[in-house]
Amino acid sequence: MHSKIALPPALLALMAAGAGCNLIFGIEPGTEAPASSSSTAASAASGSGGSAASTSSSGGGGAGGDAGGGAGGAMPSCAPSSCTAGSCPVTQMPGDLGMNPKGMAVTEDAVLLANGEAIIAIPKDGGAARALPGTLGFGDASWVTYSGGQLSWNNWSNGNVLGIPIDPPSSSPIQIAEVPQEGGQVYPSYGRIASFGDSVYWVTQVPQAVWRARADGSQRLAEQVASGGNPMGIAVDATHVYWSDYLASQILRKTKEPLGATAEVFAEANGNPTEVLVAKGVVYWVTDNTGAVQSKPTDAALDDPPFTYTVDSQAVAKSVAVDDEFVYWTVQENGQGQGEVRRAHIGMGDMTTLTTGQPYFFEIAIDCGSIYWTLNNLEGDEEAVVFTMPKPSN
Repeated sequence: MHSKIALPPALLALMAAGAGCNLIFGIEPGTEAPASSSSTAASAASGSGGSAASTSSSGGGGAGGDAGGGAGGAMPSCAPSSCTAGSCPVTQMPGDLGMNPKGMAVTEDAVLLANGEAIIAIPKDGGAARALPGTLGFGDASWVTYSGGQLSWNNWSNGNVLGIPIDPPSSSPIQIAEVPQEGGQVYPSYGRIASFGDSVYWVTQVPQAVWRARADGSQRLAEQVASGGNPMGIAVDATHVYWSDYLASQILRKTKEPLGATAEVFAEANGNPTEVLVAKGVVYWVTDNTGAVQSKPTDAALDDPPFTYTVDSQAVAKSVAVDDEFVYWTVQENGQGQGEVRRAHIGMGDMTTLTTGQPYFFEIAIDCGSIYWTLNNLEGDEEAVVFTMPKPSN
């Protein structure tokens, strides 16, 4: 299991420093969000700099539009539910989902969960969960992304990145690329994966680097985008690739075509950033030591400060998703040792707790009307579970 791997010293030092679907399901793009509505206007608000004063009330999944990478991209809103914030019912999705949940994506009909052995498809209608054909037996699947009709994923303990066509469907996986092994092993571990157009981008934590390859598997070895630092989260849009440098507390970026010679510091983060998401021209990220949730428009000046939704040192923020109106995130543990799902209007500091439960809320994803999240305490083997609740009507 993932937590039992004997990790190399470089990765151990990094971690010590921080705290029934079938192939006819139509995946909703996780890296190119439908152009629309309110978040475009809200982007201007989130680029105004400054900080929302909300200090003690603070994850891919994925969906999205120009939502490149990250756990949940920009999903449109739909008809409201009958419940209000703080009172919506929480249910556990049924089925044997395996162990050690990591990345998660949402399709029209199912939730897709990487469980270390395969991608598990959990039908939204309550049908039997099962391994997505073509994803079992190729290593320990950890993080997932979708673009251009293809689901792609990376493996926790090696440099392999695989994909499988969804539209049109196939049960034959593609070996997208391997990370060149120059005298040492490769550990992607918590390094995330993102896709946009015909390319896939991902992070390895050993070696500490950002990579890319064509999604069709036409190149055997990955191209290195950047090296050094402590990369973890990654997101992509039409012009840039963004990633979080955990220990430097920065969001970095490079142009894609041509590939930038050096990385720019796009934003200084309030804490150690993990997951990164691009949605409708705005970059979002969370930090796991200060409980910060922040954003910055992609067209903002490099020296512009990010907008801060909340900072909460009592809340370990883990994963982030957005729709047309709101930013959603998970709290692994709050000051009382419980997990939470929180929400704020895009560009505002009006943080609300939507639900509280057992600790270790982890990856989050959304669709038109629901919120989904997993549990993972990151320290031991455990059964995978996915919870869901309706989006509130207010």
